[in-house]
Amino acid sequence: MKVVVNELEGCRRALEVEIPSDQVMQEFERSFTEYSRRASIPGFRQGKIPLDIVRRRFGKEVRDEVIGRMVREYSLRAIEDKKLEPVDDPVLDEVKYEDGRPLTFKATFEVRPILTVSDYHGVPVEVARRRITDEMIDASVRDLADRAAKLELVTDRPVQKGDFIVGTLSCRFVKGKGKNLQDEPLFLEAGAENNHPDFNAAILGTQAGETRTFETAYPDEERAGTLRGCTVAYTLFIREIKKKVVPNIDDGLAKELGNFQDLAELKERVRGELEKRAKASEEAEARDKILSYLVERQAVEVPSALVEAEVDRRLEAIVRQMVAEGKDPTKAKIDWREERAQMIPAATRAVRAMLILEAIAAQEGIEASEEDVNNWLRDEAKRHNITVSALKDRLAQNARLAGLRRQIVREKSLDFVMNGANIRHEVK
Repeated sequence: MKVVVNELEGCRRALEVEIPSDQVMQEFERSFTEYSRRASIPGFRQGKIPLDIVRRRFGKEVRDEVIGRMVREYSLRAIEDKKLEPVDDPVLDEVKYEDGRPLTFKATFEVRPILTVSDYHGVPVEVARRRITDEMIDASVRDLADRAAKLELVTDRPVQKGDFIVGTLSCRFVKGKGKNLQDEPLFLEAGAENNHPDFNAAILGTQAGETRTFETAYPDEERAGTLRGCTVAYTLFIREIKKKVVPNIDDGLAKELGNFQDLAELKERVRGELEKRAKASEEAEARDKILSYLVERQAVEVPSALVEAEVDRRLEAIVRQMVAEGKDPTKAKIDWREERAQMIPAATRAVRAMLILEAIAAQEGIEASEEDVNNWLRDEAKRHNITVSALKDRLAQNARLAGLRRQIVREKSLDFVMNGANIRHEVK
């Protein structure tokens, strides 16, 4: 086999492959022999058909099959022999064959670029130091107290802002199409900002046992979602009014929230949690700035196939999120072509960073061991509260399992650069 590698624009490569005619003829004869054993022709016993009959009857079929198989097989051999690393499937064309002459074809594809990264030791980074103040601790404790609040029944007054109503909701579409509802259970905070203003207007000032009816005309705008352009008649029945009672912030609250002796111990735990989050935020900022530093200083030919794959991954994540929220992606008012175009710059930067980190890993001998893979799977499964087996199935469904080892290598590579970085903290 003869192979000529032609470097095209960017990361594209074209292989011109030539397979000697004698090898092609050997494959022809092998396939004709196989056909003679399994073919079925009236007047001949199976397995006893003469080869010349097989050649006349199945000649074109066998030749096409052999040539197609050899082109696919030898394209992979040629890529391996030349130690190339394609990032997409080769396009096989210009296939030519005549009896007594070599079989020739061309394979075109993109390759992962070979990089040599130099400026990654002692990367200068300035990170904001998140100082934890008493005010931040007090705010967190107030939030804990708010979450520990209890709902108490109100019988002596109408609904006020901040109350919660318990009742039923019925609705009928006056204009547009949608699902009518009849006496569906309702639990709603009165006056909440995310309520439609018409709901707040109807609820505030009502007494338990009252019914309110009103119509809402939704705008013909994207923000109205599935109710866009619809008019809906609502009937609300207020069965109960409940008010939120927030506990006092004292030693009693601390004991109620957990195994704390007093409020001071609770505040100390809160401080520790805030400091942990601040440290994680500082590390995330440092990692982002290190990546920006590397990307800005390293020229990289980015294969378009990898960029397209990254865009696909991001779009698939959006679709999965929409499905999880009960939305139909096919009915969303999204211009997916425009969405794809807008993602290309960020996806290109992400791929550039990925290639740089992989190059650093190669230069430093950083690899992902089986233990690294198992630890990653265990930690990720714990974070999502699922089993390792379920996580593997999820990764396999999203075609991410094969690339997991590369991902771990990139993470270890960034850790390596970060550990050697010159990080300066600016207190804010």
